[in-house]
Amino acid sequence: MGSSFNPQILVEKLAKLNNSQASIETLSHWCIFHMNKAKQVVETWDRQFHCSPRKQRLAFLYLANAILQNSRRKGSEFVGEFWKVLPDALRDVIESGDEFGRNDALRLISVWEKRKVFSSRGQILKEELFGRQSECNNRNGRHINPKLLKQPVGDTVDKIVLGYQFLYCSQMDEDVIFSKCRNAISCKNIFNIVTFNIIVRIF
Repeated sequence: MGSSFNPQILVEKLAKLNNSQASIETLSHWCIFHMNKAKQVVETWDRQFHCSPRKQRLAFLYLANAILQNSRRKGSEFVGEFWKVLPDALRDVIESGDEFGRNDALRLISVWEKRKVFSSRGQILKEELFGRQSECNNRNGRHINPKLLKQPVGDTVDKIVLGYQFLYCSQMDEDVIFSKCRNAISCKNIFNIVTFNIIVRIF
């Protein structure tokens, strides 16, 4: 299997890669078919990633994800090879890409860490690159409390605050967000109690 692998063919296929599911699935299956050439596949992927248009680089990450997820049952060749190049590729998208690209890159990192694609190394990758995202936001004048990215998430209000600040890079003070959340939850609880009492009285 894979004896006919030709790097130039992969270069041509990567040049046509886009974000569509069909494009990513088709090329990922082709790469997995040539699994015994994983080193050459990933080296070619890496070279083409860094010379591709910036708007196409997220598609390269989607392709890497599809290859990693679908090849693990057959062996760890791609896991080992992609580990060598993905950190730099992810840094590139997180530090230089648009907000959509950064969010999707961070989402992929979380998925890999949760599914232990890179075993214990996934946690290290997540901590480093989520930290870089925080630094990037600070340089752009958007502050995210770094403690929120590392501390365990507690009750519902904590989750709302964490999500609000992380996704929207809000500069709003945490106490203000907590207050608004608690007021909203309190109003909802009061509404539920009143509604319940009305129903009880009717019946």
